Amino acid sequence: MKLTTWIEDRTGLFSAFRRCGESRVAAGSCSLSLWPSAILFAFLVEVITGVFLWMYYSPSAVTAWESVYYVQYEVLGGWLVRGMHYYGGQVLLALTGLYVLHLIFARAYRSPRELVFWTVVGMAVVTIALLLTGDLLPWTQVGYWSTNVRTKFLLLLPGVGDSLYKLAVGGPDMGHLTLTRFVALHAGIFTVAFAVLFWLHGWLQRKALQVECAEGVPTRPYWPDQALRNMAACCLVLAVILLLVGANALGSDWAGHPLGDYLGHELGSPRDPIDAYAAARPDWYFVGLYQFAHYFPGHLKILPIFVVPGALVLFFLLMPFWAGSRTGHAVNVVVTLILLAGVAALTVESKRVDGNDPSFLASLDDEEEAAARVKELIRGQGIPASGALALLWNDPKTQGPKLFKQHCLSCHDFSNAEGEGMLAEKPSAPNLYGYPSVEWLAGLMDPKQISHVPAQLTKTDRPRYFGATAFKNGDMANFVKDNLKELRKDAGEEEFRKMLSALAAEARRRPGEKPSAEEKQAIEDFSCVDCHRFYDRGNLGAAPDLTGFASREWLIGIISNPAHKRFYGAKNDRMPAYAPSPDAPEKNILTARQIELLADWLLGEWYRP
Repeated sequence: MKLTTWIEDRTGLFSAFRRCGESRVAAGSCSLSLWPSAILFAFLVEVITGVFLWMYYSPSAVTAWESVYYVQYEVLGGWLVRGMHYYGGQVLLALTGLYVLHLIFARAYRSPRELVFWTVVGMAVVTIALLLTGDLLPWTQVGYWSTNVRTKFLLLLPGVGDSLYKLAVGGPDMGHLTLTRFVALHAGIFTVAFAVLFWLHGWLQRKALQVECAEGVPTRPYWPDQALRNMAACCLVLAVILLLVGANALGSDWAGHPLGDYLGHELGSPRDPIDAYAAARPDWYFVGLYQFAHYFPGHLKILPIFVVPGALVLFFLLMPFWAGSRTGHAVNVVVTLILLAGVAALTVESKRVDGNDPSFLASLDDEEEAAARVKELIRGQGIPASGALALLWNDPKTQGPKLFKQHCLSCHDFSNAEGEGMLAEKPSAPNLYGYPSVEWLAGLMDPKQISHVPAQLTKTDRPRYFGATAFKNGDMANFVKDNLKELRKDAGEEEFRKMLSALAAEARRRPGEKPSAEEKQAIEDFSCVDCHRFYDRGNLGAAPDLTGFASREWLIGIISNPAHKRFYGAKNDRMPAYAPSPDAPEKNILTARQIELLADWLLGEWYRP
């Protein structure tokens, strides 16, 4: 046909296919010839999916996570492309590693294949570099803090450590320039390096085959048997990648969730440079090294981080030179098996240690909650110009528990009757769980609970109100134990519940809204205004003002300065003033916004879908 002739004349395409079909491979193990095709296929998956991701990716501290979120949730099939890219990289590393092992165990790394073996080792090392640089690009908590730990190992290097660290991260700290550097390394330098190594591998393999043919080593045709086996291997690689992409969907009910929540690679919460992630761990291929490094203190970590891995790579590169003898090959095999067993044992030990570490497990739970929460906020509120992290920073549900742990948990519990929640080591102030509900107030006005001091502090038996405070035998406690019982008997339980409801309702009143005459009367009937002020009744100063009790404004006031005359005044029992100087915010412990977040969290006021 004229068309095929024209194509052949201009490109030589058909003759190239014929030469490929007429090529020959070593007549030995056909499985050795599978690895290059499988590796090339996995690498092409990485290149193709990587180019599509690159089209959407925006490398800056304010847009990196957001652009990945857009791919994962907004782009049609974005979760599939991202998942294939992530798991394709993991499969690529597994393939290069298995190829190295196969070459060793099959004695296919000896003369004249030393350089072929070197290129495979080089591809494995470059693949690790690709995975390490790609780990940071989504700009998640896990990726950021894992990379932060890894790059700071450079500071261990004497003399050049500080300069290398600044070169790697683009300055004294990780930020915009870190992302641009890692994108260049990932998509440019290391990708090209892998492609060059793979080309060298093919060229050196052909040169080695020519030498073997001259020495009488038998060969066999590439087409059709080996070509079909290679195609089957590529299909298997694709099947494994797709299975990993969809694995999360198996055995779970994801009804109502967007596809990006359970298909592809999960997207964690955006990086928070202030809130260090305690559960940052490397991926599977470095877990053993991570555990090994724990056995070395301080600057001696330079040994497991740099010296030992470098020595091992050098050992692998030198293996072919003494592999000609049976003894030399046996040494290589034994050392390889010992290394594999050691890495496996260290990996298992690391998982065991983490599985028994409450702080590690708590960090994992916190990260899972933050990742789910930020997506929930985005779907309801969108992403602000300041980035997705701003949503979490301004979310009471996210920030409230952190602020409470940091500033309140030293004295207050926040746990239910079963002891579930946050427990202070030595509680010395009321438990704020359920505050200020009718149930919480009912417990406060129970003679058995208000000043209860447990004989032994347990998870479920703890002082819930004044038992560990200076108010244990104060006016309020004595009133509840001595007077309230008679008042409840005279007024009746229904009126008592009305009083509790009227007091609890103060926390929910809108600005300008006032209680009804009946609610005011209920408060007065139980003698509350004898000590407390309640709107126009009672006097200020003897006890906390009940006007707007536990409302957002009231909580902000008492957290800011509990010694104010509206609250405890001179009777304040050790509670610090977190913002006593509104005109000099630099002197305060918490900012106005932090106090607002804490108050909103205590009241359960946060965005809900």
